[in-house]
Amino acid sequence: MIIDERMEELASLYVIGALTGPELAEFQAALQASPKMQQFLAGLQPAVEAVAGSIPVVAPPPELRAKILARVAPQKVVTLPERSFPAALWWLRAIATGLAALCIVLLLDDRQLHQTISAQNRQISELQQLAQTLQSATNSLNQTVLSLRESNRLANVRITMLNSLLADAPKMEAVTLWDYQSAGGVLVVQNFRNLPPDKDYELWVMDEQKTPVPAGVFHPDASGTLRLDYKAGRFIKTPGQFCVTEEVKGGVAAPTIKNLVLASN
Repeated sequence: MIIDERMEELASLYVIGALTGPELAEFQAALQASPKMQQFLAGLQPAVEAVAGSIPVVAPPPELRAKILARVAPQKVVTLPERSFPAALWWLRAIATGLAALCIVLLLDDRQLHQTISAQNRQISELQQLAQTLQSATNSLNQTVLSLRESNRLANVRITMLNSLLADAPKMEAVTLWDYQSAGGVLVVQNFRNLPPDKDYELWVMDEQKTPVPAGVFHPDASGTLRLDYKAGRFIKTPGQFCVTEEVKGGVAAPTIKNLVLASN
């Protein structure tokens, strides 16, 4: 059933108890047959109660009743036909129609407000997750730098940034701290995409002859972050480029070039 302007007017009169006669019967039949009309009427009820509750109740003065009876007593009481009653309430119909329009506007505004709040909550949640990820990566690097300072080895450390080579995952990145004395170091990654159980990421270090040397495999957690202490497969005096590939579980002896995901400049 389509709720047209007339049915909205009847609903407004019904909810404030001003609907009578055939129109009341017509509306009750429509209400019983239409779940959509029942839902519309349920939306009007809170607004009517709110409007009614905002009007203060004022007790009439005691002398008002005597004045009314004194004026009415000499006059003849004429009973009006029932059909004239709805016409006499044209002003009530106007108020009810305006009330229906107001309720519709309030319902639409409320729905839009809830949608806006939900969208803002999602954005806040995403920003909080990003902040936690960045804070975790920063803490890991700070701990590593402090540890190296305590052992007076910071002068022998090389810090390198690895950037994503994937168009569909541009935020993947990693930082490696290479220790020249131990031919190994620490790798911190963030925003890495998840891998299936049969896959691993593998870190590679280029030696003096630009030959890739395996430096360990890793599998980040669900958030895409990880801190890895790694060791090159053999001693490298001066490392060149660092890179990361996707490989089968456990890693391989030589990198799969087509699966290259990160590399340093």
